[in-house]
Amino acid sequence: MEKIFLIGDAHTVNAFRICGIEGFYADASNSAHILKSLLSDDKALVILVTRGCSESLGDIIKRVNLETPRRVIIEIPGIDDEGGFGKSLTGYITDALGVAL
Repeated sequence: MEKIFLIGDAHTVNAFRICGIEGFYADASNSAHILKSLLSDDKALVILVTRGCSESLGDIIKRVNLETPRRVIIEIPGIDDEGGFGKSLTGYITDALGVAL
């Protein structure tokens, strides 16, 4: 069964865990390692990454979203992100996929 995963700070991971989304605590220094591990899991089809963890992942995220037909990585704001949620979740998905939903 396909799954949604989250890579992010502790507050965001705990909040998403309430919704049944499995998460991994990370920061910019170890998020690449966790993402590579998830990319080796065929069941990880949707991967959410908080902005604070995605700083060094731009090239990987872009490559996966453009070249992998069944998998998407979506950058989202974390709960403690000062920029907050500037758009709806649909807006973040549209940005990740490059197409309007």
